[in-house]
Amino acid sequence: MKLNRKQKNYIGLGIIALLCIVTIIVLLSQKSSTIDQNFHIEDVKTISRIVIEDREKKKADIVKVDSIWMVNKEFQAAPMMINTMLETLKEMRVREPVAKSAHNNIIKQLSARNVKVDIYTEGYYINLGFIKLFKREKLEKSIYIGNETMDNMGTYMLVKGTENPCVIHIPNFRGYLSSRFTAEPNDWKMHTIFKYKPQDIASIKVEIPQLPEEGFELYSQGSTFHIKMLKSGQNLPSFDTIKVTAFISTFFDLNFENIATNIPKIQSDTIFSQSPSFIFTVKNKKGEQRRLRTYMKLNEGTWVSKNDKTNFYEIFDINRMYGLMDNSKDTLVLQYFAFDNIIKPASYYFSR
Repeated sequence: MKLNRKQKNYIGLGIIALLCIVTIIVLLSQKSSTIDQNFHIEDVKTISRIVIEDREKKKADIVKVDSIWMVNKEFQAAPMMINTMLETLKEMRVREPVAKSAHNNIIKQLSARNVKVDIYTEGYYINLGFIKLFKREKLEKSIYIGNETMDNMGTYMLVKGTENPCVIHIPNFRGYLSSRFTAEPNDWKMHTIFKYKPQDIASIKVEIPQLPEEGFELYSQGSTFHIKMLKSGQNLPSFDTIKVTAFISTFFDLNFENIATNIPKIQSDTIFSQSPSFIFTVKNKKGEQRRLRTYMKLNEGTWVSKNDKTNFYEIFDINRMYGLMDNSKDTLVLQYFAFDNIIKPASYYFSR
């Protein structure tokens, strides 16, 4: 059938209208997607500061100073923690928006938990690529972090200034993200106690106050290590080289588990008024030294008087002990298995 001019015009107008409708739908879809994905930071290299606060008034103010991340202007943040945080901010994506039926409950949950993350980025007021003038720092975005989803595969989050919370995840990662946004400053500390290459060690002194005759000092002379008994001042004529090698290698990377908090005062007074179990003093070839004192740890809720109980395994924690470093106010929790090669008396290293 041959169409007249008027019919052709109607068909043309219909096609144009249809194309306009499709275009509008696509644009609206893209706009919605952009809003939904407004959680991550594309270029994490521009991040200069991250402030994390919670309802308990805990605050971790993490600032980049000359490529080093500092926490609350007090100590250096653990590089692994920072890398994980930056990777999370870059890779996290919207898995799905929160359903309307759950919207109010999730908003209440976010208000109750209320971990707030402020992300600041560094840039320039004038940035022409090869010309960068007037550096400035700006608040890029604030995100409220909620709890994990029922399947533990996502985390509820809300960008400040928006109304719709979303379930956020990292594609191909199994787990939730809320634990990565901790406002506890201690969680950001490096867990390193000793970190020495064998060739950098000048001496390692091990004191055992309850057994002074078993205290010793391992020291380097040229490329050789020797062991000197602290009480007699005499060198051991021979020792088990395999055991001594394991002893030295432990100081290559020795870490604590966490920082003890809320130790009851009566327990603290009881434990730390006693002599340490071991005292380790490590000196490098530059003359710098670090010292660690270890103490036995009471089990949770246990007694504090020596006459109350007689079973050693009921009284003391057989998996962990406390540690105090010189020039630090923190009480460290140490795991025995990490120290197994070095909490030994001198006689352990004698050749048999």
